[in-house]
Amino acid sequence: MYGLLSIYVDNIIIRSLKDLALVLVAGFALSKVFRNQASFIRPFLFVLGSVVVLGSFNLLMGASVVTLIYGIKITFLPLIMIFAGMLLSQSQGIYPFARTNLSVFFLLIAGWLIQYSLGIEQLISLGFIYGVNIKNYFEGVPRLSSITYSPDGYAYALVITGLIAERTKMAVNHRMFRGIIQLLTISFLLLSTIRSALVLWIVYQVVMFFLQIRKYSKKNTLLLAFTFILLPSVVFFGGRLLESKNLLSSSSLLSRLQSWGSNLTSPFTMNGAIGNGIGSVGAASRRTMIIGLDSNNFAVDNQYFSFYEQTGWIGMIYLFVLFMWIVISLVRKMNIISDSDPLRLPQMAIALGAGVAAASLTTNVLEMFPANIFFWMIIGMALVHSRDSRDIPQKAG
Repeated sequence: MYGLLSIYVDNIIIRSLKDLALVLVAGFALSKVFRNQASFIRPFLFVLGSVVVLGSFNLLMGASVVTLIYGIKITFLPLIMIFAGMLLSQSQGIYPFARTNLSVFFLLIAGWLIQYSLGIEQLISLGFIYGVNIKNYFEGVPRLSSITYSPDGYAYALVITGLIAERTKMAVNHRMFRGIIQLLTISFLLLSTIRSALVLWIVYQVVMFFLQIRKYSKKNTLLLAFTFILLPSVVFFGGRLLESKNLLSSSSLLSRLQSWGSNLTSPFTMNGAIGNGIGSVGAASRRTMIIGLDSNNFAVDNQYFSFYEQTGWIGMIYLFVLFMWIVISLVRKMNIISDSDPLRLPQMAIALGAGVAAASLTTNVLEMFPANIFFWMIIGMALVHSRDSRDIPQKAG
């Protein structure tokens, strides 16, 4: 609903409702989970707060407050939805959350099919003004937005909701249904032609596979051997498929390399140390340019460089500590939970994080709404999840 509304209504009050809702939900969730998760939350909030303070120093040098607000709401506000994920897991709400994502997953596909049937000319006439920048308009590539604001937003929402949908009870208990979800995900990802989202899905599957067979057993050994036997064929036919879809082209990457080389701030300057301020680049800079503010209008197309430009190399150190704290906590949780757990949320969160890290090389993944919301909620669930609610013993009598 918000994605469609954003296309037709350019009103700051309407756009702020989502952000207000996120703050309220995250604040309420934090109040409910803080006592039980204080050992994780205290250092998490300290490091995150330090990054935000560091990225705000440019206000002292005349930077725009509006730019700072946009930067926080686009990149850092979704991050605190990790608390909402914690609350859902603590309240045994994992399966309902997965069912909701399954519904969104099918709505995304339905929206894409409807837009594809209408055609790009009809979409533009209906008010989808961003359509002039879609490759479909010039090259016939079906890069459509479905029910989200942009084609990239659609692709990332599709992959994240598809992976979460695999955690519904039906998908956990029936391998065939899970296979259908995976087939739909990869099929529509290929149709979307967003390569970084495809990279995220592939890396997730690879990491998840190795996490599942990390412990020695005869079954895991045979599975690993069978995988390596099939690997050459998968690489060959997969490469042919990607080449036929023009997904192996390097022209876009070369163009980004030139952009990074000519636009990135030198690390040996003051701005290189503390950054140009939160919101100075990425989606926030694009948005502030649209509303008429002085902006770099630099998309960056690399999450690591985006963080560097905003917070400098000092901020990158803080962010590295923050993300490593999350990874260490997930690994500890994974080692505690039995391998018989059907959800494997810590493994899923680690694999998803690896996929996001890989995709971040060419895309500002953590700025992609609503995928970033779902991503951080899954991280929060995995940090709290201990066992399936069905395994909780009931009182006798």
